[in-house]
Amino acid sequence: MRNKATVVVAATAALGLALSGCQQDNKDSKGVDSDKANEEISGLPSVDYQKAGYDEIADGGTLTYPMTEIPASLNYYHADGAHVDNNNIYGTSLGGPVKIKDDGSWEVDKNYAESVEIASEDPLVIDVKLNKDAVWEDGTPIDVEDYKAFWQTRDGKHDEYEVASTKGYEDIESIEAGDDKHNVKVTFKTPNIDWPNYIDASVPNEITEDPDTFNKDYAKKVLPSNGPFKAEKVDNKSGVITMVKNDKWWGQEPKLDKVIFKVVSQAQQAQAYANKEIDLVDIGTDGDSYETAGKREDGEIYKSQGMQWTHVTMNAEKGALKEQEVRDAVGHAINREAIAQAAIGPVEAPVTLVNNVTFMPGQDGYQDNTEGSLDFDPEAAKKILDDAGWKAGDDGIRAKDGEKLKFNIVVPADTASNAQRAEQIMKDLNEIGFKIKIETVPVAAYFADHVLNGNFDMATFTWEGTAFPISSGSNLFYPAESEQNYSKISSDAIGEKFKAATKTLDPAESKKLANEGDAEVLKLKPLIPFYPTPYVWGVKNDIMNLGPRQLETPDWTSIGFKK
Repeated sequence: MRNKATVVVAATAALGLALSGCQQDNKDSKGVDSDKANEEISGLPSVDYQKAGYDEIADGGTLTYPMTEIPASLNYYHADGAHVDNNNIYGTSLGGPVKIKDDGSWEVDKNYAESVEIASEDPLVIDVKLNKDAVWEDGTPIDVEDYKAFWQTRDGKHDEYEVASTKGYEDIESIEAGDDKHNVKVTFKTPNIDWPNYIDASVPNEITEDPDTFNKDYAKKVLPSNGPFKAEKVDNKSGVITMVKNDKWWGQEPKLDKVIFKVVSQAQQAQAYANKEIDLVDIGTDGDSYETAGKREDGEIYKSQGMQWTHVTMNAEKGALKEQEVRDAVGHAINREAIAQAAIGPVEAPVTLVNNVTFMPGQDGYQDNTEGSLDFDPEAAKKILDDAGWKAGDDGIRAKDGEKLKFNIVVPADTASNAQRAEQIMKDLNEIGFKIKIETVPVAAYFADHVLNGNFDMATFTWEGTAFPISSGSNLFYPAESEQNYSKISSDAIGEKFKAATKTLDPAESKKLANEGDAEVLKLKPLIPFYPTPYVWGVKNDIMNLGPRQLETPDWTSIGFKK
């Protein structure tokens, strides 16, 4: 398992949004009962793919896997590299002592560790006995020095490393060798409920010991492998990354010869899959793509619960968005039910809303923390603005002290979901006295030039959660200067609750405290969450052990073509 911050996802496609209607009795204009749908979504399986034993899979073959772009940095652990396409690429080539099972729990991955045990609870000490056969792709053993150096890039004390997150790692006091260099002892300053997420070394110490090497050298090339595949070539011109068998891999031999990651624009992926140019497609919520992918005669459609959730983030460093009342009004003004129905309905999956930004529907710990603050109620939104002194002018645009409620919402070109969510947001906010305009930018510039550097007023995209959301997920909301907190606001209450939730080793108490912190986030409203996106994939029908899964770690040695 790769230790990671929450990853940002290239936006999935969606059908054009329906016009908003009045919300009554927790139903949207299409008649969706959100509470009932929230229960129904758990009816989707946590994994959905064709399962086959290792001996039932043919030897050899090339799998072609689409990606939306070559990320701004191919260093998955750099601030510019926390991207879902990197997540997919490194699924083939990086692993660690812990892997996630289909129910979201974890177990030891024997390829990387003989054992993982709590040696002490006070202080919290984790004893990891590494598999002595485990090596990097050049044959160098994976040992305690890799663990030390990887931790120090993210310990919160070394700002020279441009990392996506320091969450969890900053709670580690020391990493030392035990009986030998393959015995890693991780001592935490304070307990951490998500400790299994922070006992890994996914980058060799030769890279992590030097900030320039870490920050720059792997922007355009793939990190060294410690898994079944390694990078053979990165072709930035054609947008192709070729992964081949890692000849130093010590585990079960992978069935596939190659995995090719190929850039195909989101809008074109379903057609490319139907044309047999790629072997699978993440359909997302695009009804047209769903229909197109379903026409492939040698393919199947699979659906599972998901960990991706859509939202609109507000940059609270921009004008009136600094005001709590303005963000509160936005929460009531947007018809989230209409957005969700229009997005999810066309792919014939349960329609629900995200009312918790820490745990996802279907994940242990999920509960509604909105307390009605995101109910669609334009009149309530207008009253909030009236009471805060935002009065409509002759042009219909509200203003106060000479400042107007005028903002842009930035969207990437050729990505239907972003544009259509933005259109609904624009319509709803303009109806209560905002002046929202849509700013379309090139796909490659969307994250790199806008979202990542704060060059936006509002932005709608997708976050992907993790199996360890309490410590890693809070990075999106605390502190204000967190690399992944794009709203640039936070509160002491958020920090205190999530810190307390992280420190307790009692799972029930931890979830309770995390939900209290989550409620503080939703009260602050740095963003407005919309809907959880079920994973809906089209997959060539002779591909085994590959398909949508909510949390489970894929085993790339057993993915391949049926005999």
